[in-house]
Amino acid sequence: MGVWRVWLLSVLVAAPALAHHGGLGIEGDLVEWALRVDQWQEEQLDQGYRIKFLSYPRQPLRGERTRLVFEVQEVASGQYVGGLAATLALRAPDGRQITLPLPETQGVLAYYETAFVFAQAGEYELTFQATGTTGPFRGTFRKTVRPTALLGDWATLLGNATVLAALTLTWVGFLLSLQRRLVPPHRPDETASP
Repeated sequence: MGVWRVWLLSVLVAAPALAHHGGLGIEGDLVEWALRVDQWQEEQLDQGYRIKFLSYPRQPLRGERTRLVFEVQEVASGQYVGGLAATLALRAPDGRQITLPLPETQGVLAYYETAFVFAQAGEYELTFQATGTTGPFRGTFRKTVRPTALLGDWATLLGNATVLAALTLTWVGFLLSLQRRLVPPHRPDETASP
């Protein structure tokens, strides 16, 4: 029983989890690659500040609630910047603009977020704005909103097509194996005259 405890402890220690502002990450090449979808999607520098941006879900859908998350960090010191009066200006594909307050998340320094329901499909322009010790700064990001979950980026479409092809081939193979087992093969009658 002692060997199993040592083995279990070594497995748990081998892949430590690291909590950070960009989500939960687990060290390791394959896992790190797989978790990139939850990491910061874009970042911009302005007036000595690094503004990081991500959305949940990564590919927003028209009419669905999307979390828009920003993090602010001083470039020179690497310190996260909290307590800002931040706003988010969203410009829709048709040119209409709306400005939302962007409150800091309670208990998480320098983490500003809001939820938004995109009314139109297309490309939105999202501008984070705040004032720091050196004056006002901003970062502008672009986010494409899809009309439906069936349409996505090329990787999603390729993945969906691959799964559909594999499912089709599996189903056809299953039907052919049933036919082979249930239907006897056709043999010409040897007693019949030509």
